[in-house]
Amino acid sequence: MTRTSLAVTVVLVGLAASGCVDEASTLGRATPAVINGNGDPCPKLGCGSNSANVGPAEFHELDETRAEKNAEGFRIVGFMKGGDDYKLDVTGTTLTGTRRVGANLVTISGSALIGARIVVEGPPAGTKYDIEIKGVTSQLMWQAPITPINTYELRWGPAGSAAERPVCVNPPNREEGDGSEWASSTEAILFTGDRYDTDALTVPSIGASPWFNVACAGTVMAKLALNRHTTATQTTAMPTTQSQRQAMLKMYTSDVCGTGEAFTVTGTPLTWGAVSGASGGSTSYVSNEAHWNEKGATCLDTHRLHGSGDDMDLQIRESCRRAERELPPCSGDSSTYYLRTLSQATP
Repeated sequence: MTRTSLAVTVVLVGLAASGCVDEASTLGRATPAVINGNGDPCPKLGCGSNSANVGPAEFHELDETRAEKNAEGFRIVGFMKGGDDYKLDVTGTTLTGTRRVGANLVTISGSALIGARIVVEGPPAGTKYDIEIKGVTSQLMWQAPITPINTYELRWGPAGSAAERPVCVNPPNREEGDGSEWASSTEAILFTGDRYDTDALTVPSIGASPWFNVACAGTVMAKLALNRHTTATQTTAMPTTQSQRQAMLKMYTSDVCGTGEAFTVTGTPLTWGAVSGASGGSTSYVSNEAHWNEKGATCLDTHRLHGSGDDMDLQIRESCRRAERELPPCSGDSSTYYLRTLSQATP
């Protein structure tokens, strides 16, 4: 991927309420999984992840055309309400269902979606599950313009049974949002346009796609959307590139060495600023942490978990050694970067 040419100096301006960082994949590699402070490997999308879960697996995307299974084996086979099957469509961040009745096109959207069920098949192969829309809510964006975005309360169960289990299984504290509170900590944002490799922690494609993301509150994908670092939520006044979005993905997940390993846990406060002027977090953090581009950190001073019970310093050194990457202190960083982070960790 081509590196984005960026200024070397970042000014952190307009910082808001306390931010949090979260998750990333640790599967699919021969290298060891990141270990949390309890000595346990983090799950696929990281320690404390609020990733979407149905049945035996977590996932983050579905194909609205019903043609393709996702990486975990889930495929949409119906979008039902009142015994009728609708065509599911996610445009930007808005979900609608449509069906033909004679010459007329019937559309459901907004609160009319409550009670509708997305029927998915597998895993295990042939098993069907209902994902029911229990509520349609909203969340304010974290970068200007501060407008509402559609969010959805989702529950799941075996097909045809009561859908009582939350899809977003590990909701964050409502005050742990990056720049704002979560309106509802069990909500999910649905959005199209960007696809994510959660093993490599990359953004391999952006633009038109039949795939939509199910981004639960607190997850890195929800934060990218709320910070307008997605195709669906960027603005014409401040568009973002594929490389910039990947840099934010690396920054939030603390993929320091660019290996797809997330050296952070949910709820870790952080201050960040981008060369574009976008920013988030608390003004009270003064320890310089790192600079970030689409390849990970370009330099590292005091990691956000240094000295904590989840201190990742040793694991970071080992990961960077395996990747043959040596990170200089940020005072000597001559690389181009997009983001700068500060932490509350004491050097």
